[in-house]
Amino acid sequence: MRINRYIANSLNISRRKADEYIKAGRVSLNGVKVEGFIDVKDGDVVEVDGKRLEFEKSKVYYAFYKPPFVISSTADEQGRKTVCDYFDKDKKLICVGRLDYLSEGLLLVTNDGEFANLVMHPSFKIRKTYLVKTNQPLRAKLLKKMSEGVLLEDGFFKPLVLKKSANPNWIIIAIDTGRNRIIRRFFKAFDVKIDKLKRIAIGNIELKDLKEGSYRELSKEEIEQLKRIACKKAV
Repeated sequence: MRINRYIANSLNISRRKADEYIKAGRVSLNGVKVEGFIDVKDGDVVEVDGKRLEFEKSKVYYAFYKPPFVISSTADEQGRKTVCDYFDKDKKLICVGRLDYLSEGLLLVTNDGEFANLVMHPSFKIRKTYLVKTNQPLRAKLLKKMSEGVLLEDGFFKPLVLKKSANPNWIIIAIDTGRNRIIRRFFKAFDVKIDKLKRIAIGNIELKDLKEGSYRELSKEEIEQLKRIACKKAV
């Protein structure tokens, strides 16, 4: 990274102002006064007027539509395609809210570890909403029974919401737990086959009209609202 950009980011000033600092002899790199526009590498010490600068990498927040047959991870030992294959390789990103290999839909992707923990940690109980396509329409009697919950191998589970959508083969289900493959195991307990599982919302963040493999930046309002939801749940 160019040293003027490094200074501008660290001091929250313009690059033109950072250029002036360099020309005025106020900048040093690893103890040596900087006289030109050089690159800063990892581990380098940059000082302005003898004060060391701390570079804060810009934080990014994306809503991403994970296609099926893609791993919700940064890497895969089997060489399968991962979520991070859709983003710049120079960004160290975190997948927020995993989806299994066959499932698709909304993932949040960020380099903000604190934000990721806020969304993923079980204590914050962020609601996640899904569309489930079943192999046949579910009768009202079965749907009512399912909505009352069931005891699974890792404890009792009851969805927050379970209802029919406009399409008779699609069910809307909302949960606030991150238990492994919980929706698939829940439907299996009632001998209902899932043909497709698609997440459409995480808290206030919605998939909307994103296409498979595409992403959009979250707005500041979306980020702040999700943080407020998490903090309210934690109280």
